[in-house]
Amino acid sequence: MSNDDNWKKPLPDPLPYAAPVPQVGWHFFGVEPGAAWDLARKGIIPTIATGSRNKQALPRVLAQRLTRDPND
Repeated sequence: MSNDDNWKKPLPDPLPYAAPVPQVGWHFFGVEPGAAWDLARKGIIPTIATGSRNKQALPRVLAQRLTRDPND
């Protein structure tokens, strides 16, 4: 795996509190980096600002959202 494919690395178990947006997009949705950033902009992948232009995804929050039944 080249350095360009770091976003394809699986997330560790237990999930970290924060991780790169492309890596979280690949882990949960199987999408490439551009699509992962689109999901983050739409609010589907929750993020936190870590600088003026940097964001990290919140995989634990996303996992909890995906396992919650909206009809409950």
